Amino acid sequence: MGHIPALKALPNFEVTAVSTTRQESANETSKRFGIPHAFPDPYELSIHPDVDIVTITVRVPEHGKLVRAALNAGKHVYCEFPLGRTTKEAIDLLQMAEEKGVRHIVGLQARANPAVNYAKDLISNGYVGKVLSVNVSYSLPPFPTVSGTIDQAHVYILDKTNGANQLTISNGHLLDGITYMLGQFSEVSAIVGTQFKNVRVIETGEIIQATSPDYVLVNGILENGAIVSSHVRNTNVARLTLEINGTEGNLVMVSKDKMMFQMDSFILKGAQGQNKDFEELTIPPQYYWVSSELNYGPAYNVAQLYAKFYKDLRENTYDTPDFNTAVKMHNLFDAIEKAAETGVRQKV
Repeated sequence: MGHIPALKALPNFEVTAVSTTRQESANETSKRFGIPHAFPDPYELSIHPDVDIVTITVRVPEHGKLVRAALNAGKHVYCEFPLGRTTKEAIDLLQMAEEKGVRHIVGLQARANPAVNYAKDLISNGYVGKVLSVNVSYSLPPFPTVSGTIDQAHVYILDKTNGANQLTISNGHLLDGITYMLGQFSEVSAIVGTQFKNVRVIETGEIIQATSPDYVLVNGILENGAIVSSHVRNTNVARLTLEINGTEGNLVMVSKDKMMFQMDSFILKGAQGQNKDFEELTIPPQYYWVSSELNYGPAYNVAQLYAKFYKDLRENTYDTPDFNTAVKMHNLFDAIEKAAETGVRQKV
């Protein structure tokens, strides 16, 4: 979400082409945003000489064929997350990208969030001491809502085989942010459920049977020994609190914008010592990589991620999340689902 505004805010990028399923809609987008080229065929876009990076921002079931088209054209690829419908598809896309020798980026934009990066550095520099625990309470009003309704555009997320649901998206971005700040999981246990099994389509009144999970409770242990408890569910009120407790101090991130984890700006608070109250921490300017003219919203962390990728290209580094990162998350999803299905804690 927000890729065109994000790229328009960056001096080192130019949006040169757009592709949709119909020439008419491609032309409309082209005219609206001042984009030179418009195509109904994504492969035409991929092979165009003015295109260096192909960005895939469509529904998850379409990711595979579009990523392959870009890779076959020899272009760098940015694909939104989840990378594929399944772990196998994600692995196949990773292998193809590695064979083509191009840069590949996955849209885990929470890793570019100023608050997340500042918290990561505070932890690395000993602000909390040895990390003991992480506790997350994450409630979302998006579809399906607690009223059991959904709009037509999002009906596809109700089908688990499409790979886009509360486990892979809301929970996926959150858990990736945790592992980015604190390291990988070593084992997990979980409850994954579908509480809204029959969902009404707002526009038509049709009742759709949902197979996708809308409730995810994950308990786990990180490789550093910290214990994690994460609770993601649908409610009437958007709210997120992520607390990190250590031997020397504590950090808490609280949703500021009532958006999903990967989009929010967050209020970051800290407390050190015994019985100290949390105080808001000012995020230093070096964690903001894009112009202040870009207002915080869905485009901001996306712009930050593109800025990080440009730095990688310029300095020949590999700090941007890529398809390897995506495959690690898909493997974590598999462990969570198996733990939920069997009731047995799983190694990751």
